[in-house]
Amino acid sequence: MENRGKYYITTAIAYASGKPHIGNTYEIILADSIARFKRAQGYDVFFQTGTDEHGQKIELKAAEKGVTPKEFVDDAAGQIHEIWDLMNTSYDKFIRTTDEDH
Repeated sequence: MENRGKYYITTAIAYASGKPHIGNTYEIILADSIARFKRAQGYDVFFQTGTDEHGQKIELKAAEKGVTPKEFVDDAAGQIHEIWDLMNTSYDKFIRTTDEDH
């Protein structure tokens, strides 16, 4: 199939204060559907999603659990990443706002 050019799609980054809610899940499914459709049309798709790991709410929730904010978001982001993988989403990059390249 002829390459029809580049196509970039991203989701809002899920707030890592806990497991994703139905809105996050709905959004990733819709974005994944678009990415798969565009790939089928011959586009060179780059699909990115990830987590937002900063904020006072995270700091407070971490303190409640007796862990550092980084330990808290590592767990929450891991759960989100695991759910996206369990749903077999076709993202190309999962970015965390705590990643050095962010």
